[in-house]
Amino acid sequence: MWKDITVWQYQQIYNALNAKDKNDTDLDLNVRLVAIVNNLTEMQIDSLPLNEYAELSKTIEFLNEPIKGSPIKFIRISKTKRYKVNYDISKMPFARYIESKVFSEDLYGNLHKLAATMVIPQKRNIFGIWIKIPYDASKHQEYANDMLEAKFVDVYHSLFFFYQVYRNWIEVSQDYMANKLIKAGLKQKEAIEVVANLLSILDGSIVPNLLPSTKIAQLRKLMS
Repeated sequence: MWKDITVWQYQQIYNALNAKDKNDTDLDLNVRLVAIVNNLTEMQIDSLPLNEYAELSKTIEFLNEPIKGSPIKFIRISKTKRYKVNYDISKMPFARYIESKVFSEDLYGNLHKLAATMVIPQKRNIFGIWIKIPYDASKHQEYANDMLEAKFVDVYHSLFFFYQVYRNWIEVSQDYMANKLIKAGLKQKEAIEVVANLLSILDGSIVPNLLPSTKIAQLRKLMS
């Protein structure tokens, strides 16, 4: 089910569905997806008896279903590690806006990196209470690696909402942001272009279903 899929697994699923290899058959794709969803290798799937493989193939039927969920306050990685999702765009350092623009150019491959720009790390204190840790830009890759282990539905729906807030805030703050860039040394024309680029990120949303429907339709033959 979608709720059991991590960001890393989703990225592998997306890559499999968008494979360019013309030699791949529908069966090859089915084996690859079954392996990804069940954290197995394709070799392990290939070695299964036919009846076991047929049964295991049922575990990817959820790929035909919509990705249900809602934005959340916290993304839990483990019992000792979690992140608070930051929806307060006005408090985000400007450098992270730029990161978002760069990462969004490869939305699927950078899903974990995008998520890492919108979270605040937390840890438990000696009393077992979760407390915030200051965001350290030098640890962005570490945060991103943690996001790979997060539940995909949590990251997906939180990121979708984040970008709605993100675009709305930039839209009403264009003059403020342009003036801030000018003070930082950019010419007025350059500052306006930067703000326009930030405003264009995803045009305010992530597509409702991040899986290509034509590929999913092809799988129905193998899962029926």
